[in-house]
Amino acid sequence: MTFDPAHLLTHCVSIDLEVDLKSARLFAFAAVREERVLVHKGTALDPALDRLEAFCDGAAHLVGHNILRHDLPHLVANRARLAGLGAAPIDTLWLNPLAFPRNPYHHLVKHYQDGRLQVGHVNDPEQDARLALQVLADQIAAFTRLAQEAPDEALAYHHLTARGEASAGFDALFQCLRGPSPDEAAAHAAIRRLLDGRACNHRLEQTLGRLSDPRNGWPMAYALSWISVAGGDSVMPPWVRLQFPQAGRIVRHLRDTNCGDPGCAWCAENNNPNAALERWFGFPAFRTQPVDEMGRPLQERIVAEAMGGKSVLGILPTGTGKSVCYQIPALSRFDKTGALTVVISPLVALMADQVQGLARAGISSAVTVNGMMSLPERHDSLEKVRMGDAAGLARTIALAIDPHGAATA
Repeated sequence: MTFDPAHLLTHCVSIDLEVDLKSARLFAFAAVREERVLVHKGTALDPALDRLEAFCDGAAHLVGHNILRHDLPHLVANRARLAGLGAAPIDTLWLNPLAFPRNPYHHLVKHYQDGRLQVGHVNDPEQDARLALQVLADQIAAFTRLAQEAPDEALAYHHLTARGEASAGFDALFQCLRGPSPDEAAAHAAIRRLLDGRACNHRLEQTLGRLSDPRNGWPMAYALSWISVAGGDSVMPPWVRLQFPQAGRIVRHLRDTNCGDPGCAWCAENNNPNAALERWFGFPAFRTQPVDEMGRPLQERIVAEAMGGKSVLGILPTGTGKSVCYQIPALSRFDKTGALTVVISPLVALMADQVQGLARAGISSAVTVNGMMSLPERHDSLEKVRMGDAAGLARTIALAIDPHGAATA
């Protein structure tokens, strides 16, 4: 099939609703279809909805940024028979993490608000509807490249997003890109190839067994998308973690849960404290002293427990390498799951020295925030956290010790 993005876009109507969240009252909306526009602002809602029905006649897809969880439910709540308009919707918000995995937030960039104070920001439904169509056009271009350069990834996304409720629009989009929806066997084979060397094979087979439930399709797609850029430069979007919490759990299960099989290459390399020590700091083994009651080096024991996701209280003498005990689990978890570790200390100099020491070791994914920093310096650190460039955030807190010895922040 020859892909014609213009053909798909001509069959789309982009809508944007403005709703009073307290009363759930729909007070404005806009619809854009090629060069035609329908705008409603006022109180006469029923005649406006009549015009919207006529405007959408013959269209194949309603498009919107968060249309599935916002616009369509409010539209149907105001007129039940409009549910038929949403038979094959395309939500550009849901597609963004797949098309642009390195952008962690995926909100509409509303340039028409540039230069206004935040309190003066007023949404323009017509502009937002046009922006959603532009986002869809950008996504189509990105998926076109993906289908050519990474066909397994496009195949997997097609299968994972084209099942369950409200999937007809996504299925239609990917059919334009690559043909009919793949069957389960082809999709599972593609996912295995995509995750070869990127996840534990034992955990992967367990995960594939759960994909028969269509509710796991989108979470698995988001997990694959993040893994494709794992190791920095991205975080899983906060709204994905909120609306699809299973996505984060899938990533942890695939990459950060030791299967215990000594023959598993992934776990032996990536869930092994000694391998992590050598990878990040170049040392072949942990310090031999002090040891636990079984004679195992305490450094190694603490790191292993932390990498295994357990709560740990580690007490070590001064100068025996306590920093490594949280630095290795933090770097390892960031590399495998994108997680951020926050280290809290009352010592500004110690935090700054440790971040500088990591930088000298070639590790640039640690930042610090403390009261001695300028506003631009603090902003730079927090921006690295927001964009997924930081594995560890060292924060300093001031402690006040009262006469009775109680410490308060």
